[in-house]
Amino acid sequence: MPNLPRARRALFSLLAALLAAAAVWLLCRWVGYDLQERLGGQPVYEIINDEYSQIIDLPEEGLTQSIPLKAGESFYGVRLKFSTHGQLYKAGMVMVDVYNAEGTCIAQAAGNFLNIFDDTFTEFTTENPYTATGDETLTVHLYNAVPWEGPLGLWASEAEVEGMPLCSGEAGGTPLNATLAVQCVADYSGQWPALLARELALPLAAAAFAAVLLAGLQAPLALLTAVAGLLLGLCFVRVTPALVAPDEYTHLAAAYELAGTWSGQQTADENGKLLVRECDAPHFATKTGKIGLFALKAQEQARRNETGGPNELTVVSEADAGQGSGNYWAQAAGILLARSRGGNFYTMLGYGRTANLLLYLVLVTAAVALAPASLRGLFTCVALLPMPLQLAGSLSPDAGVLGTAFLYTALCMALRERAAVRWQLVLLVLTGAAVAPAKAIYLPVVLLCLAIPPEHLDPRNAPAMPAIALARWKVRPGRLVQAAVLVLAALLWTAANADALAYAARDMNMALVAVGGVVLAAVLVLALWLYGKVSRTPAGRRWFWRGAGAAVVLGIVGGMFLLSRMGGGLTPDQLLEVYPNGDSVWTFSFGYICRNLPATLKLLLRTLPEQGGLWLQGLLGTTLGEPIVYRIDVSWLLGIGLLLALLAAALPTAEEPPLLGRSTARGIGVILACVVLAVLAAALNWTPINYQTLFGLQGRYLLPVLPLALLLVHNNRCVTMRRRAAHGAALAVALFTLLTQLQGFALYASWQPVS
Repeated sequence: MPNLPRARRALFSLLAALLAAAAVWLLCRWVGYDLQERLGGQPVYEIINDEYSQIIDLPEEGLTQSIPLKAGESFYGVRLKFSTHGQLYKAGMVMVDVYNAEGTCIAQAAGNFLNIFDDTFTEFTTENPYTATGDETLTVHLYNAVPWEGPLGLWASEAEVEGMPLCSGEAGGTPLNATLAVQCVADYSGQWPALLARELALPLAAAAFAAVLLAGLQAPLALLTAVAGLLLGLCFVRVTPALVAPDEYTHLAAAYELAGTWSGQQTADENGKLLVRECDAPHFATKTGKIGLFALKAQEQARRNETGGPNELTVVSEADAGQGSGNYWAQAAGILLARSRGGNFYTMLGYGRTANLLLYLVLVTAAVALAPASLRGLFTCVALLPMPLQLAGSLSPDAGVLGTAFLYTALCMALRERAAVRWQLVLLVLTGAAVAPAKAIYLPVVLLCLAIPPEHLDPRNAPAMPAIALARWKVRPGRLVQAAVLVLAALLWTAANADALAYAARDMNMALVAVGGVVLAAVLVLALWLYGKVSRTPAGRRWFWRGAGAAVVLGIVGGMFLLSRMGGGLTPDQLLEVYPNGDSVWTFSFGYICRNLPATLKLLLRTLPEQGGLWLQGLLGTTLGEPIVYRIDVSWLLGIGLLLALLAAALPTAEEPPLLGRSTARGIGVILACVVLAVLAAALNWTPINYQTLFGLQGRYLLPVLPLALLLVHNNRCVTMRRRAAHGAALAVALFTLLTQLQGFALYASWQPVS
């Protein structure tokens, strides 16, 4: 294809894109048909009378049964238990008409010998429910439309149930002193499986068309990232049920509160509960949202029919205020815009999710545009994975963290190849400062700026000398830029995470820790002085690094030995303290880990085989929603496809020179190891000490450093490609993400609680 003339390539790409769109549209229709076959026409029953011991044959004049209905209840029909007296009839039809208190027929259905069996409940339903505005009594009239071959009976009680009289004929006929065995249909799936799937056909087909067309035309990868990411991300906005994305109910409360603060309103009551609009109050809770077909149906109906309200926070919700520990300004802007326009809850949720998606796309598109040409396919593939797009299409602040980390990584790699202009220096400092406080575990990523040659960070336009005089020292300006990035990041990280760090170290001997810190600082100063003395010769540098490595090993071993014997710890009675659910009231702290290294190591070794597969799924996004609550796992074939596409994007071509030197590659390996250790430490910090495996560790926590791991793959020369496969790999990831969404929707709809 690269050798075809431009016009033929464009035509071929257009035809391929049209075929892909048609295939996806047909696939969506198949999913809708399959769901309709499995889930369509299913009622949800509510027992009204379950007392029955006699059979009353349906007379010629029919029967009339009264059924009470409470205000606000939805009525989709009735379910009655019939009797054919042990016979199998071949002819007959019964009609069921339902009237409200005003005498209006609100439902009409028929049943014939094909669906009425002996001693079996049969439902008579309608697609459009009747909702009572107040307490009222409905009237159900049953009569034969086509004569039956034998008597058709209905099971009933031997005495009338209070408020539910049964009479012969129409309303007001002869009382029979009985009540039919009757159940109300409180909900009905009807044609909703096909309708919900049909709404995904157009956006998913558009995403397939755009991805195939742009990949076929070899369009800039930044454009492919922006367009395909927008269409796929908007699909995630619709596919992910309300408040089902990871921790989304918490993120909603935080973004909602920030929007209220921007509008100058009081956001919390005296008990610390979040104040919300009256129309939003029923939707605020402290748990993950519901899934399943009926939940999806209810959400879609509410999105279409619920009324909004003015932007006045007047009702106390169940959610707690003060949960905004992340960056929620994009989500809050979308929520505030929807509230100012009077949108209902689901419109507001969609606005907030979309704003978060746009922020993510701006950051990752800039990352792809700034990255070196050989790495743009790698960053595009990572940006279009299902997990980051799912997070971006929700209210999660992790989307901004991911976008910022990708942009910082891409910028550092770009500045290894070329000198920075001044706006890039400013961007480097700002993104490094933003990555550090976003989440404590990502602080090591900031060290990536040390991989940039200092001469590429010189802010001077035409430097006469590589170094400048600073007191008695000669320093390269690039080193000052790197120092500024690291110092600013360290300060912001400390300010944002000091409380969490103090809590994690709550049972350590702080005097011993302080002494250790002073000794470490002195050793670092001594090491810098010694390096300045011996670094003039290769042999001196070699012996310095060997000695430094040995000193680090000895320091770690000695430090752990001292920390494990620093005293303190939990008493036997404290070790036995548990919550009512059996979880220990104490979690793994730094002090507990140091004093119980064997127990901690055993826990980690048990965790890896049990949860390793789930971590990989969480990294790629082939497990959707909140996996702690719902396990929505798509096919493992999609996960294999995503992995192969990532490897294809990461592998270099044979003629490409290595992007990283040995020392830089080792440094990136150290950064990766530090982030992994930080993730494990964070997970331990919320794991009760009586657990046998880690609690709550998810693969998505490693997404910000996935490009770094793929960089090491790219730097490897054991396996190479004949030519660059960036566009093909990006197209593959986009299509696998699309299929993940489609299967995920089907799994969301067909989910049933485990009994």
